Amino acid sequence: MKLLAIVLGIVLLIGVIAAVYIYTKDAPSAVVAEPTSFEECAALYPVMESYPRQCNTPSGGHFVEQVVMPPAPVTAKIDDLIEVERPVVNGQVASPLTLTGQARGYWFFEATFPVELKNASGTVIAAHYAEAEDEWMTEEFVPFSATLTFPAQPAGSTGSLVLKKSNASGDPERDQELVIPVTF
Repeated sequence: MKLLAIVLGIVLLIGVIAAVYIYTKDAPSAVVAEPTSFEECAALYPVMESYPRQCNTPSGGHFVEQVVMPPAPVTAKIDDLIEVERPVVNGQVASPLTLTGQARGYWFFEATFPVELKNASGTVIAAHYAEAEDEWMTEEFVPFSATLTFPAQPAGSTGSLVLKKSNASGDPERDQELVIPVTF
């Protein structure tokens, strides 16, 4: 009887071990893969609220969020002659369009210079004069501004803003212009 109890105990023990093995062999592993990027780390662990944000793993891994800065707007200019602050190259424009910048005094005549806005086909859709905002009879830079009103253009279409040097002589060799591509 004692032998029967021992054999039964061994069979029962083998059954329990087999049941535990069968139950656990298909169970998902509790091991978490080590993150390889900030995004993976942030999905699993707390993120430090710093700039840029950072994330640490329990195993000592350290990830820093990659911050992508948008490109700086490009200012239109002819070196040491004229510079337009607004609108920027390929900037979006709408009516009324106000432009600002600075130009050497000899870009003006009688404190103005012509400005044209053209659509993609080259048709002039607005024309006016930019005016000096300070004494223009100088060789130094003088601030200017102008406002152009124009008919609505198809959204996303392109055009160009043309700033022409005042040329009182009419001599084509003295003509100069700054062309700025724009988007409507």
